[in-house]
Amino acid sequence: MKELRFRVWHTKENKMYYRGYQKFLHALLCEDDGGSNEGRGRPVKRASYTHCVFLESAGIEDKNRREIFEGDIVRIRHAGRCIEDVVGPVPDMFGSKKIHPLHETLKKNDITGDPARLDMEVIGNEYENPELLKKTCD
Repeated sequence: MKELRFRVWHTKENKMYYRGYQKFLHALLCEDDGGSNEGRGRPVKRASYTHCVFLESAGIEDKNRREIFEGDIVRIRHAGRCIEDVVGPVPDMFGSKKIHPLHETLKKNDITGDPARLDMEVIGNEYENPELLKKTCD
């Protein structure tokens, strides 16, 4: 079973937090801890849920070993083509149903074959880098 991990876009601050945890009455926002806390992050503030957008980890990494999250803009090179797209919602229970976390992006762009062999790279995210939504592959 994969560990559910979230990062959080704080709408009031226009800031991305490395990790976010859902508590009973608030969200706990964390900065990057450089691996000192097993990747859980260093708690820095509590925030109202109304100001938080939770972005789930897809449970996979790009070619640079960067974790891919919902809202990330990925560049995929496959069969001589280059596609850039935003990672949508991660399918529930994708591991048990063998649905790849980027299933919708792959399907929409007619990419077939083994997703583990794709040349994927995170180039930004739709919150911090909205200008990348208009770009095409270089």
